[in-house]
Amino acid sequence: MSFPDQDEDGFGPDDVMRLTGVSRETFSRVRAYLDLLDVWRTRINLIGPSEGRHLWKRHVYDSLQVLDLIGPGVKTIADLGSGAGFPGIVLACALADRADFSVTLVEKSVRKAEFLQAAVDAVRLPAVVRNQRIEDSHPVRVDLVTARALAPLPKLLALAEGWMRPGGQAVFLKGREAASELTLARESWTFDISARASMSSPDGQVLAISSLKRRAK
Repeated sequence: MSFPDQDEDGFGPDDVMRLTGVSRETFSRVRAYLDLLDVWRTRINLIGPSEGRHLWKRHVYDSLQVLDLIGPGVKTIADLGSGAGFPGIVLACALADRADFSVTLVEKSVRKAEFLQAAVDAVRLPAVVRNQRIEDSHPVRVDLVTARALAPLPKLLALAEGWMRPGGQAVFLKGREAASELTLARESWTFDISARASMSSPDGQVLAISSLKRRAK
């Protein structure tokens, strides 16, 4: 793999395993996925050319930091706008041994969807790739919806609504605009929320949302 063994600040695989507690089997799957990402990124724009300098913290650890929010009863996840596979593929790597577990990866780009399918096949992950626009998809109800850097929160909630089963949750990895996006979202939606600072980015927030309902007009 031509990705650096560590990020430019020294953060690396050992730090990811120590901070998340994932098994060596999980990390073996993550490594296999990253090997494939390394090959495919020379063909299509999956991650920026400089992102290898921050791979372990900004992408791998960023994805795995939500594992403690995924309770043992979660059997189905929909990852919207999966892109290069963060967090959807990484979570599939971490939860692959959970009985009857599956991830639906929704991605509109044909080439990125091809990569996601190649990763699912190569690593033997419990995941299904749907190459379609989220707005045009026929959602399946899942226990948990995830998304990372996809859309402002008001739009993101509209996209996620159809995928969340009654009593389901959404976990979104958001950036520095999370507070203002929450204010705007509350104009059209009611929801319960647990927010915490991202462990991988000083500007980031992890939002766990449940009891989502549209406000009456």
